Amino acid sequence: MANKRKRPAAMREEERQAQRAAARAERRTRRAAEQAAQNVPQKTEAPKAPRKAGVPHKKKKINKFRVAVVCTAAVLVALVALGVASAAGVRTPISSIAADGEPEFFSTVKPQASAAPAENTASAAPTPSSAFDGALFIGDSMTTCLKNYVTDGAGSTTALSDAEFMTRSDYSWGEAQDELNGGEGGLWLDDDTALTVTEAIDRFSATKLYIQLGKEDLTYNDVSDVTSTAQAVISALQTKYPNLEITVQAVTPMLEWIDYQGLSSGTIAQYNEAMQTYCTGKKNLKFLNIAAFCTEGYLPAEYCADPEGLCIHLNDEGCAIWADYLLGNKTPEPSPTPTPTPDPNGDSTDNTDTTDTAGDTYTDDSGDYTDNTGDYTDDTGDHTDDTGDYTEE
Repeated sequence: MANKRKRPAAMREEERQAQRAAARAERRTRRAAEQAAQNVPQKTEAPKAPRKAGVPHKKKKINKFRVAVVCTAAVLVALVALGVASAAGVRTPISSIAADGEPEFFSTVKPQASAAPAENTASAAPTPSSAFDGALFIGDSMTTCLKNYVTDGAGSTTALSDAEFMTRSDYSWGEAQDELNGGEGGLWLDDDTALTVTEAIDRFSATKLYIQLGKEDLTYNDVSDVTSTAQAVISALQTKYPNLEITVQAVTPMLEWIDYQGLSSGTIAQYNEAMQTYCTGKKNLKFLNIAAFCTEGYLPAEYCADPEGLCIHLNDEGCAIWADYLLGNKTPEPSPTPTPTPDPNGDSTDNTDTTDTAGDTYTDDSGDYTDNTGDYTDDTGDHTDDTGDYTEE
């Protein structure tokens, strides 16, 4: 067997170095491919010359200054990016917050689009509620006139339209007192439902009560008895509803010379004065003198809705003045107590005169009378017709 020719040792060493260089190049290529897959740019290095045999490997020193510069630059870039995101209104997703509370600036979680900022209403002034939200008006036929003015007339454009009204033409303090003592309701909500005064307050969750009664009571009772009943009703309501604001409204006077079974401008003035005195200085209790515009103590004819009737109800012009007092557009002044004035024939009406229940015939103690047409005839045969003319036979 022939002997193989041996290669020189120097040649064998060169082959080993070439193999190691090829291995290093392969590793660099593989590492570059892996880093490229991770989107991390890498600096391409030129292949190094093979290290000579016998020369020791020299360890490369770390450039600390360069490392510090690179780290500082990375932090500055991150801070600038965060500032831009904040200025654009983009929030760092919760999922990108590290466990230690520091944000991961290069989170792989895509930030969600921020919702439009909610309208700031904290500084907006609240819309003031109407002074008559939660207000309940209770009364007789006089308050019905105001109700009609507010419902169908010019009052519908005012804050009074926010109030509720419960009325009945012949409702009285006496009936309200009976209801508080367990009687049946006398305020009709509809054709089938009658409410007591307390049921009405509860139904409408009233926080303010405006009450005007007395016309019916004064027709058959003394002023002192009427005021006593009224005060008992008010006291009971204040006990049951300690936070309820109650405003007692005056009764307006009648046309001059009218006296109906004790109901006259004089007795109404006495009642209003007594009720105003009672209400003064009490908590959650006020008196509104809507009769103040009757400066002579009588109802001016231009504000009377029923000159051929009871001569006490207000027309729309009168209700407009009433509404002005409620709305604070007018400040009531004390109204005078009327002085009885004789009629054109020199006859006077007093409490001894009588009127039948139908209201047709009026006879005073001198025998004079008026019929339901408004004509006037005394016992001497003199008369006046309904036009105001006077003829003596």
